[in-house]
This record gives sequence, structure tokens and C-alpha cells, in this order.
Amino acid sequence: MNKELLNICYKFFNKFITSEELIESLNNINENGSSEEINNLVDGIKSICDRISNYDDEYSINRKNTIRKLIKKLERVPKDDTNLKILNDQLSNLKNELKKENDCYERWFAITDLINDNDYFNSCFDSLSKYELLEFISQYIQAPFPPNLNQEEFNELVNVGIENDEREWLWRLAFNYKTRNMNYDLIIDYFIKIKDDYYIAELISAVGKCIDIDKLINKIDDKTLIESLIKRKDDIKHDLSEEQLKSLENRLNE
Repeated sequence: MNKELLNICYKFFNKFITSEELIESLNNINENGSSEEINNLVDGIKSICDRISNYDDEYSINRKNTIRKLIKKLERVPKDDTNLKILNDQLSNLKNELKKENDCYERWFAITDLINDNDYFNSCFDSLSKYELLEFISQYIQAPFPPNLNQEEFNELVNVGIENDEREWLWRLAFNYKTRNMNYDLIIDYFIKIKDDYYIAELISAVGKCIDIDKLINKIDDKTLIESLIKRKDDIKHDLSEEQLKSLENRLNE
């Protein structure tokens, strides 16, 4: 139940679900209302919902405008037998999303604050091992609000990922903290050490603007790895300059 509760709250923190869905999901994992801790948490959330009514704030307005623009673009796409079902499904999903009532920032912030101050939630979170925390964060490729980590804590998770060879989780971890000014050298060095061109390319695509590309290129001395990366230049060319691509190619002649 602990991990389920954490996952549900994490979805709410990142605005993947609404307060109504949060309450419903918490009640679903609390069989017959047997957990007093969850009951108290749900009561607190309901109290906030009763106190703060939803309204269209700037976030909600921008979100709806973005969805409307996407709908208009899809409606202009010529339909044929090859894309009809896909386009109709996408339009249906977008229209349903447009109707969906999202929480205004005031309500979202108050509920998030309540959960973060909840002793039971914090005890569940603190009970996670480093490996479980890495898995928890990496379940989404990029969540807007990942758990707060400093560089030392981030490196601890990286080392756990390296010990267990969790390559997919490592680049996802990096992507989740793209805006947090983290140092990714441990991940870079590991992917180079194991000569994994796929995940080096994935990492560059995910956080290329946040790493020293020239330093990364200079670290690679395995020519087979260099050749493999060059074959993936279409995947990384948006994050490398022409000079950097040329520098990578020149490493073959050194």
C-alpha cells in the first residue's frame, strides 16, 4: 500500500491526475477504510477542495488554449485509410482532456503542501531504498516536479543504477532533473565505459544542453563506439554543432 500511495500522490504532484482522481485513487487502495492514516489524508484533501473552489487560472487557460490549438492542427490533417483511426483517437483524447476539470494552482498547491507535511506520507517516502527511489523517479521519462535532490543524493541514485546496470533508469533520471543544474558526469562516464552508443545518444538527446559536449567527445577513445555514435548522428545532431560532429568524426583518425 505504501508504494501505491506514493505513486498516486506523485501523479497528483505532477498534475497527471486531479484532486477528485486523487481522492478516488486513495480510497481505492484503502480497503474498507481500514487505514486511519489514509482516511485522515483524504479528509484533509476534501476539506481543501470544499474550501478552495476551482477556477480558470493562468495555467488552466494556457493549457486549454494549447489543447485547442492541437485540435485545430489535427482537424486540418488530411485523413485517409492509413491514419483515420489514429487521428480520430488523438482528437477524441484531446477533446476529453479539454473537458477535464483541472485543479487551479491555489488548490493544487494547498493539497500538495498538505501531503508533503503529512507524517504518514513522509514515513512511506523515507522507507524507500535508494534502488526503489530510483525506480520511483524513473517511472516517468520526465515529470515536472520530481523529488528534491541535491547533487550528492543524485549521485547516490546514479551509483545504485550503475551497480544494477539500470541504463534506462539512468537516462530517465537525468531527464527528470534537466532543469535542476545537476552534474551528469557519472552517467556519462558509465555509458562510455560500457560502450553503449544507444544510451549515450539518448542522454545527449535528453540533456544535451546541460552537459559539456566537447568534454564528452574527448572522453571517447574507442573507435568502434565513435563509429556507432556517428551512425546515430541524426538522433543527436540537434544537440551538437557542426564543429562538434566534425570533432567526433576526427577522433577516428587520432
